[in-house]
Amino acid sequence: MRDIVLALFIFGTLPCILMRPYIGLLVWSWLGYMNPHRLCYGFAVSFPWVYLVAVVTIASLLFSKESKKIPWSAVSVLLLMFLLWTGLTTFYAMVPDSAWIKWQEFAKVMVMVFVTLILVNNRERLHWLVWMIVVSLGFYGVKGGVFTLVQGGANHVLGPPGSFIADNNALALALCMTLPLMRYLQLHSSSKFVHVGLGFSMLFTGIAILGTYSRGGLIGLAIVAGALFVKSRGRLAVVLVIVVVGFAGSHFMPAQWTARMGTLHNAQQTDSGETRIQSWQFSANVALHRPLLGGGFNVYQSTPAWESYGPEDAIPRAVHSIYFRVLGEQGFLGLALFAALLFASWKNCSRVRKRSRDIPDMRWAFDMASMLQVSLVAFMAAGTFLPMSYFDLSFQLMALSAVLAEFCMQQIRSRQLLELRAPKELTARAGKLPNPIRG
Repeated sequence: MRDIVLALFIFGTLPCILMRPYIGLLVWSWLGYMNPHRLCYGFAVSFPWVYLVAVVTIASLLFSKESKKIPWSAVSVLLLMFLLWTGLTTFYAMVPDSAWIKWQEFAKVMVMVFVTLILVNNRERLHWLVWMIVVSLGFYGVKGGVFTLVQGGANHVLGPPGSFIADNNALALALCMTLPLMRYLQLHSSSKFVHVGLGFSMLFTGIAILGTYSRGGLIGLAIVAGALFVKSRGRLAVVLVIVVVGFAGSHFMPAQWTARMGTLHNAQQTDSGETRIQSWQFSANVALHRPLLGGGFNVYQSTPAWESYGPEDAIPRAVHSIYFRVLGEQGFLGLALFAALLFASWKNCSRVRKRSRDIPDMRWAFDMASMLQVSLVAFMAAGTFLPMSYFDLSFQLMALSAVLAEFCMQQIRSRQLLELRAPKELTARAGKLPNPIRG
């Protein structure tokens, strides 16, 4: 029954997508982040819903009256360069079959990132896309928080099986990146019910991150808490959430959770900490021997590569660091492009914050830029210990930073032109008035 309901709903949205491609972007984001089909039990689990919606959305965009122009900026140029570079490294990959499969997955995500750049061109569309991201990932935050409280923190919180966030570490990172977006929506909600609901969602999401048992997630949560306090307005609500989540972590979570988090003090002496360091050494060695093109996607899956580039007695595993993974797979130039993308996205948000800070009716842009920065901080900090280099949410948030900067700069330029024209128009009107002395 669940499969049939989901199928009817998605097929029912296709006519709407054909008329309005932006709806397709929202549905694609919902399917990509929430993965509702992974919660089914029959034919819907393996059906390519995301691909179907993406194809219909692109077809709708091509035949619609929507502008097809990509707003070129530092971020959009770097996104294209990074996509092309990963395609080049895939030609020379050490694990070619696996690398091509991974590149095709990444390319499909990047196509929709460029669709985001094209279609999200005003405040309302920005706002609703953020809502879709929050609803999709916040579902697992609230559900995981309730599960953790009911189970007494005894069991791990996991994402939907077979999805990008199935692993506890991946889910923890996604939830850390979602928390600031919840705060943005809370700051700009006119409904008291929605405002309170988002506050509780933040609380449960913080508890869910604890329930994942992810040490990288705990580090990310601590950094996000600090960044939210610094970047957010109305800090009382943030402080209350931080205090309650901190209390839950120190007094509610069981002994096995405390023991696992305690290994952060001596990570090198734990098995997982040692294998993480070994994977970083492996990636660095691959990059040093293949500095231009790296080893290609999924080079860590090659046993001969580990024998050649891994430390002695190393245990082959995924590279748990967004930076070292890109370094090993895409080489030094690939890592430079990746770092430049993060830097350019951050600078976009800083520029919006600086230009909109003192404009009351652009307070929303100031807050969105602030919360996008906190989400990027979560990705950059927690990602240091997690293998999520190609997480689709991170690239879509980069695109949103470019869209926000472009839209805000247009609004500010229009405002400045109006302010310059106003005195001239008043002077011109005054010149046309009859002279009272002559009369």
